[in-house]
Amino acid sequence: MRFYAALLVALLFSLPGPSVAADILRWVDEKGVVHFTDNLHNIPEKFRANATRIKARETPRSEEASKPAFFDKASVPFQKRGAVVIVPATINEKAAAKFVVDTGASYTMISQAIAKELEIDLEKKLPTIPFQTANGIIQAPLVILGSIDVGGLQVKDLTAAVHDVFPDPGISGLLGLNFLSNFRMDIDTQNGVLHLEKK
Repeated sequence: MRFYAALLVALLFSLPGPSVAADILRWVDEKGVVHFTDNLHNIPEKFRANATRIKARETPRSEEASKPAFFDKASVPFQKRGAVVIVPATINEKAAAKFVVDTGASYTMISQAIAKELEIDLEKKLPTIPFQTANGIIQAPLVILGSIDVGGLQVKDLTAAVHDVFPDPGISGLLGLNFLSNFRMDIDTQNGVLHLEKK
């Protein structure tokens, strides 16, 4: 798990994003439950001094992606491996995936195995973006996913980078802020549930 944490810090905080969204605030209550919100007034006053601010970046959403989804809220059980939170998702309404939730990443990222399952042609010329890894800077191709669905909440036409971040083949990639910033988010670590509410 230390490897995952170190790799994520080195790789993900370097990701650029085309447009800046509202910052996300992280705070911990008296029971040790971690919460995220985009509104300072959602944090009880006694916890505000210790809240930390996370810079949120997102790619512009298409008109279709901005329309209200059938569901407005979801509570999704997650797996926890050390400090890493993993949630199930569906990509392009057909491929089952497991994503690490990462509020420090500007972009969502998928593994090469998932890209192959989705029949994405990585041999053709695609736009790329530089990523800082433990072995130096690599150029990761960018693709447009038709949709990512988590707990019935869906974002369409989402930009994702293709790179194998994790050695574990059971992890399909990570959910970055260009997905997460579409929702108000709360991670209930005590009950192992990720709560999402569409903005």
